[in-house]
Amino acid sequence: MRRAAVLLLGVCLLWPTPKASATEHAPVGWASTGSGTDGGAGGRTWTVDTRAELKAALANDGDPTAPKVIRVVGDISGHEADDGSLLGEQDYAPGYDLGKYMSCFGEDGSDLVTVSDSRFDDHDKALLIGSGDGRGERDRGHLKVTFARNLFSGIVQRAPRVRFGQVHVVNNVHRGRAPLYALGVGVESAIFSERNVFRCPGGRPSAVVADYGGERFRDTGSWFNGRPARLNDVASGLGLGSDVGWDPADVYDYRALTSPAAVERYVLRHAGAGRPYGRP
Repeated sequence: MRRAAVLLLGVCLLWPTPKASATEHAPVGWASTGSGTDGGAGGRTWTVDTRAELKAALANDGDPTAPKVIRVVGDISGHEADDGSLLGEQDYAPGYDLGKYMSCFGEDGSDLVTVSDSRFDDHDKALLIGSGDGRGERDRGHLKVTFARNLFSGIVQRAPRVRFGQVHVVNNVHRGRAPLYALGVGVESAIFSERNVFRCPGGRPSAVVADYGGERFRDTGSWFNGRPARLNDVASGLGLGSDVGWDPADVYDYRALTSPAAVERYVLRHAGAGRPYGRP
């Protein structure tokens, strides 16, 4: 069974607009809106390497909304029992409880999240925003997420797939063989894609966008194998409109890198744990 990646809705730090100094680590993107995000400052630091430990860290000794920092060491499998043993197909039937399984990894109605400077490698279904088409009563008006300057290598699909959320996907690099799709436009989603780089030898821009019950998608300035990707044309061919109803520039301050060389140079140098912070 091929293991699926799971998005841990942690907030990574993004670099601020040019008025800030290079030593400041203030977040931007959706994580900078509302009351802002302090990255868990002042809270407990948890170090985890099993699913059971991750669940305990998220519960945070009975105070799950308090500030905390969770450090993940190694891989955590979604198919892992509380004792650390791996589960197989025989463990899921009879009596498989999808709701209980999904409760390990997130909550309906999560909001104001920024995922930046991270690496997602060699997975099939990588990132899913929104747990189901029928969850609108919980997710509608929430799931506001920014993905900025991340590296996706060898991802087959869901980078990300979105339901309901207003999601900004900016200055990410996708590389490897052409995916089944990268950006999945789900029910009531509003994806604003901006200046992303796709390096997929032999692939075509049509592999970037897929329609999963959505109605709208917008891209500005992305590239596919060094050429303009024209993703709005791809989306139009799927019957998607380009008016997503919002613009990140109207919500928060940020500065996008404007050439494929600059995006790749920054992401390949800085994305991933233990790599130096930079300033685009």
